[in-house]
Order: sequence, then C-alpha cells, then structure tokens
Amino acid sequence: MKRFIIVILCFVLSLNLVIAQTGDGTFGNPYTGTLTQDRIWYPDSYSGGIIYAMNITIPSGLTLTISPGAFNGGLVQFGTSSLTIDAGGTFIINPQTNVTVRTITNNGSMRLESYANEPGVASLIHRIYLGTGAVQTELYLSGGTTPENDYKWHYISVPVNNVTVSTFPTLNLVQYLESLVTGADNYPGWVAYDGFQYYLGTKTGPTFSVLSLGKGYNYYLVAGATYTLTGALNIADVDVPVTCGTGYPDSQGYNLLGNPFASCLDWNYIIDQYPPFFVNNAIYFTNNGLIASYVSGVGADGGTGTIPPLQGFFVKATANSTVTLPYEARTHNLDQQRYKKKSTGESYSSSDTISFVRLQLKHSPDSADLVVRFNNKATSEADKMFDAYEFSKTAGALNIWSTTGSVAYSINGLPFPESAVSIPVGMNVKTTGTYKLSSNELKNLDYYSVILKDLATNKTADLKKGEFIEFNATEGMTEDRFIIVITKSATAIPEYSSTENEFRIYFSSGLINIMPLSDDYSNAGGSVTIYDLAGTKVFQQNKIDWQGSGVLKQFTPQPSWKGIYMVEVKAGSQKFVRKINIL
Repeated sequence: MKRFIIVILCFVLSLNLVIAQTGDGTFGNPYTGTLTQDRIWYPDSYSGGIIYAMNITIPSGLTLTISPGAFNGGLVQFGTSSLTIDAGGTFIINPQTNVTVRTITNNGSMRLESYANEPGVASLIHRIYLGTGAVQTELYLSGGTTPENDYKWHYISVPVNNVTVSTFPTLNLVQYLESLVTGADNYPGWVAYDGFQYYLGTKTGPTFSVLSLGKGYNYYLVAGATYTLTGALNIADVDVPVTCGTGYPDSQGYNLLGNPFASCLDWNYIIDQYPPFFVNNAIYFTNNGLIASYVSGVGADGGTGTIPPLQGFFVKATANSTVTLPYEARTHNLDQQRYKKKSTGESYSSSDTISFVRLQLKHSPDSADLVVRFNNKATSEADKMFDAYEFSKTAGALNIWSTTGSVAYSINGLPFPESAVSIPVGMNVKTTGTYKLSSNELKNLDYYSVILKDLATNKTADLKKGEFIEFNATEGMTEDRFIIVITKSATAIPEYSSTENEFRIYFSSGLINIMPLSDDYSNAGGSVTIYDLAGTKVFQQNKIDWQGSGVLKQFTPQPSWKGIYMVEVKAGSQKFVRKINIL
C-alpha cells in the first residue's frame, strides 16, 4: 500500500513538472507548459526580437501579455504549436507586437490592443481557432482636423464578421461605390452608411448596416477614440469583386478594399501568387493626411507593400474583375505602423536592384515625395507594373507629383532614356512660405546625371551631389516651374578638372570667354561645343586656332540661353570642360 501511494505521489509531481512553464524563450529552449503566475513577455529584449514558445496554457485567473517593451516591437513565435486559454484566462497582445501560432483554443478572453495616440496595432497570425471565449480587436483612430484644417479621414477595414455600423457612432462612416462614378469626378462614389451621397447632399442611398470583410471604408470623427470589434478573427481567403466603368479612365476603376486579417497583408505575395487580372499593381492608402502609394518594390509618402491590420486601401481596375486576399499572404512587419507606414526596411527604402530617384518637398514639419523609377520594360504610358497615379493633389499640407504626357504620378515608371528625358514636377501647398526640394534617396543611376531645374529662377541642383533648391511658394498649385532632367552619360558632359589651370572659361559682360593659360596649345587646332544640362548640343564651332597664353576668344550666346551650361574646349588631343552660368 505504501509503495502504491509513493507511485501516485511521484506521478503527480512529475505531472506538475510537465505542465508548469519551463524554458527561457530562446530558439533552443522555448517557453512551454502552463503559466503559474501572470506573465509579461517582452520580445524586444530577446535575440532578434523574438521569443520562442510552444504549447502554452493560460489557466483561469492568469494573464499573459505580449508587450513591445522599450524598443516598440518584437515577435512571439509559437510556430506549429498551440496556445490554450482556459475559462477565466486572458491573453493580451499590446500594440506593435506580433504573434504567430498555429492553433488557438480560447475559452477565456483574447484582446488585440490599440492605444490612444499609438501609431501601431497588434498583429496575430493563426490557422486554427477553437473555443467559445471572447475576442476583442481594438482600433484607435485620431480625430478632428490637421493644422491646415483638413479633416482626418481614415481608410479602415475589419478582420471580423458581422461588425455593425453602430460600432462607429457617427454619421461619417462611408463606403466608396465605383459604379456611381460616371464622369470625370470621383466624388459621387462616396456614400455614407445611411445613404447620404456627399456629391448630391441628399440621402438617396444605397445604405449598409454591416461592414464586409475585404471591403474598405472611410471614417471621420471629431475627437480621437478607440473602437472595439468583437468576434472571432477571420482566417479564410476573401474574394473581393472590383468594377470599372467606361468612358472616363482617369476617374473610373478605383475600388476601396480592406485588409480582412489581424496581421499585415503582403501585397507583393498577392501580385506574385494570386495576380489580379485587370487590376493595376499599385495600392493607395491614407498616411498622416497624405495618400501613400506603393508599386513593385517602391513606395511614395510612406507606402509599403505590407498593408497593416485594419487598413483600407485603393486599387485601380481596368475592367470588372476579382481580387483574392488569401490567408497565405498574411505577414508580420516588425517596423510596420498603422499611421506612419515608413519602415527602416527594404519595403520602404526600395530594392537595391531598382534604379530611381526620390524627390522630396519639405516645409517643416511636413514633407511629401515622388519617385521616378527606370526599367526597360516600362513605357512612357501608364504601366500596370511600374506606375502609381497621384491619387490626390490636395490631401495633406503639401503634395508633389511628376507628369508624363497628361498623367500625374506619385511613382512614375519610365524606360531608361537613350539620351535625356525631362520630367515636369507639380506641387500643391496650403501654406505660403519657404520650401525645399531635394533628393533623399537615389539609387542605381551611376551612368546618368540627375539635375533639378527651377524654370522660374534658372536655379539648378545636382541631386547626385546632394544639392537642393530652396524657393518661396504661395498657397496653391504649381505645375510648370520645376523639371527633373535625367541624362545618359554618353551625352551628358562630365566635369573635367585634372588640367584646371590650362584654360580659363567664364561668362562675363554678356559674352562667353575662353582664354588659354599656357603656351602649350599655341597654333593647336580645336573646337568649342556648348551643351545645356539636358545634354543637348546648342552650339559648336570647329577649326579654332588657339594662340598663346592670355589670347582671349569670345562667343556671343543666344538670347534664349539662360542658366547653367557646359562648355567643352578641345585643343589638339586634349579636352577641357567647365560649367558656366549665363545670366
């Protein structure tokens, strides 16, 4: 009998050792078992920002919280194991933290949080959900207006079925109906849940009472608030129909979709694995009052290829079609934030294989940017793969775009120029003041010059050298003042300074002056060629006999020559190039 009692006691002790939480959270020794007290896990303090766990149970009365810690980020990786929340147990994911687990059995409560004034949201990826416990997903939205008195509208989505409009207690919960856009204006597409058509100012419908998975919505509120969505999180593919009217391609075809999951959505994966036919590759969403855009590895105004949880986004269809949002496209982006989508990773700063220049317009503290990218598969027309339109010229405090033909782009994909290309730059500002144009990112254009020109002042800036242009602008839109000139090195004239003292080349008293500073070129034949900054030859004179040191030769510029020009002097077998400013 005594032996039997000892065996039972040993079994119970052994069972307790098995179910109590063990491990240190590392890859080789993950946390496992049952919590014995409340726990807060800080993945940012672990190697790689990851806590490893498997088969964790949260018993009644205890709480496991995943916290971003001091560095605002991190991942808890359960892998293919499970998380069990017993009745009375609680699992909390703080904003800006990420959890991946295969199976969740929830008979307690689970909460994905979003704090007031907190830019990030919680992110969860799971494949199987069991149990009858409560699930709450929070969404904080800022309210009111910007310093420029623009309303703070937000593109939102839901990862939960049967979310009613009463969850958002204002009239300004709006859907976008592409079918209502029958002209050159997008405004008729906006219709509130009660049928109020903003374009007409009347309640002519249609109405809606439930927010649909995969559909995006626009929302405005007077003051910031946190909203709670209740229900099990979606873990299934969602097919979203998109439409495109005919007759007005500049305004028709835009459809407001929504991320239907509680994690980021990898748009690149969708384009590669579930390519939506008759839908362009670019996406557009709100970001701090601006409209961010992203297409094929490049973002503008903070756009990335990972769409945050609870985020609505626009796509442009060219015909009636369907977009599949698959559960396999779910991902975590440890740098991703809801309202400030710029990340430190490649998703924002763009792939190292892409050739492009990013032009930034800045008026502290606000900034906006455009991108001109180059690919030999691109064309000068609007391309499905490489272009993102300038979705709004008036959103936020300032906007900037480039133009090819009659089309304005936030991301402009072009073929590499055979010689040179000039790209007009447009902008809209809401405050009169001093602005700065510069390039904050420029990659893989080693054999091209990249010059920014102010046509109003004749100022130029070599963007590859970090130069910039400061200028005064009045409130309003300007589309004919600035151009970016991209010139292939075969026609662009490089600065050559190894024999700097042998010729003096300068502009003075309305004349171009060229003077040898050495007798080495006496009676040496040569020529003078003048180029503008686009690499276009504007003047050439051959068979010039250079005489001794100090013998000046002068050339009269054409009246239209204003600004920076490159003068190439050939003397015998030598060539000398200088930059001059013709006033």
